[in-house]
Amino acid sequence: MAGIRARIRISRPTALLAFGLTANMAPFATFAAVLPEIARAWHLSASEAGWIGGIYFAGYAAAVPILSSLTDRMDGRRIFLSSTLLAAGASLAFATAADGFWTGLILRFLGGVALGGVHMPGLKLLAERTAGQARARGSGIYSACYTLGAAGSLFLAGAVEAGFNWRGAFMISGVVPLLAIGTVLLLPPPEASPAGQPTLDLRALFRNRALIAYVLAFAGNIWEVSAVRAWFVAYLAWSFALPHNSLSVPRPADISGLASLGGFAASILVAELALRWGPRAIVMACIASVIVLLALAATAGGPSIVILPLLVLAQIASLSDAAALASGATVASDPTRRGAALALFAFIGYLAAFIGPVSVGIALDLFGGLGRPAGWSAAFLTMALGSAAAALAMRIAPKGGPTVDLDAQQASRPRST
Repeated sequence: MAGIRARIRISRPTALLAFGLTANMAPFATFAAVLPEIARAWHLSASEAGWIGGIYFAGYAAAVPILSSLTDRMDGRRIFLSSTLLAAGASLAFATAADGFWTGLILRFLGGVALGGVHMPGLKLLAERTAGQARARGSGIYSACYTLGAAGSLFLAGAVEAGFNWRGAFMISGVVPLLAIGTVLLLPPPEASPAGQPTLDLRALFRNRALIAYVLAFAGNIWEVSAVRAWFVAYLAWSFALPHNSLSVPRPADISGLASLGGFAASILVAELALRWGPRAIVMACIASVIVLLALAATAGGPSIVILPLLVLAQIASLSDAAALASGATVASDPTRRGAALALFAFIGYLAAFIGPVSVGIALDLFGGLGRPAGWSAAFLTMALGSAAAALAMRIAPKGGPTVDLDAQQASRPRST
């Protein structure tokens, strides 16, 4: 029994930073959760609403190469803390000052910038305070909290909007990130502080074959994750509206949130399996995700009693390998360039996160639109490309995967004289 407790024990840095990331995710899904009310209030077109929703990821992608790379040259706690304050400020400003398309666009962009200064810099802070399997396991738990925070954001915004209005939802989501300030102040000192590189040396990063495998696999994974999340509610609503297809179930948005919680648990499990089996565990998760999406493509327009469990499984499966990929990239990166490596990982990934849902929309239009089964079949096939690409990318990852720790390798090398 003591052995089991030892295996599942979470280190103090992991617990603190996992809480800090979860709290900072509070504004993540606020706009999506209250979109119908804002669209009516501001008379937004569908494309305008789409821009405000997507600009958050553009802010993240624009900021993360700079902010994550800076952690190789300065204390990442300063970046994490400043970004936490920006996340709170952007959401509170949205609650009090946003009054139309342009103010909404700017403030959501700033919210994405803030998350870019929390997500990967927080992972770097964790890597500096852990080692060996504790680092791999902690990175997996921390990364899985992205999914947990996204689900919590959806539930929180929906509950507050139901009791108040959309401004109240943004107000609360702006207060919650402030709880993360204490996590930075309570962090223990780093176990190691390797000298950082003066520049973002892309050649050195691309020579790291293991790192690039995880970067490419994450791009495929988050292509699929963002596409499934973006179109989940729309597909379920269309399915329920078909003749004889309605079900007495919670709202589609609530079902999506519950599926995300299932994805959090699956993500922790696959990260643990990757510690033992290496990239094989990730490949198996990718294959499972592809199979579920192919089943959805084959049954598009079918009975809701079939569609609903498949769609829930698709969201869970798409999220299941996210933590293992982040953990693998963290451990495979050169400790002197870890901030830059995580910047590359997040930048390429979040470009894919922006492109994935757009590609699904194009596939829908090409095959008949939102109201045709052929369109949805094409949509799910497009989503499945993400996990298929991720599985192929993991084939170039060196054996051992996340258990190969470059810090340990460097420590074992003889010092030059």
